[in-house]
Amino acid sequence: MKQYWAKHQGRTRWGVRTPLEKDEQVYTSDAGNLFIWSDAVEVRDGCLIFRSDAGAIRCAIAPGRWDAVFEAAPDDTPQSVETR
Repeated sequence: MKQYWAKHQGRTRWGVRTPLEKDEQVYTSDAGNLFIWSDAVEVRDGCLIFRSDAGAIRCAIAPGRWDAVFEAAPDDTPQSVETR
């Protein structure tokens, strides 16, 4: 699997713990977390919505498809955690 660092997509790297199946096109850790670069994340009606500072949606994850979201440290560990 290739690993790409995409800070141009946002200033913060977020980790999402999810029960979704692993995919070679998405960077996931051995624990199954996927990682998303975005300026902000919000929880709305159970959905995770990742946005740029300008308000553009970078990614959204439906309710029931995630267990926790956290700001990720460089070693993939959580710095702060939000759970559903």
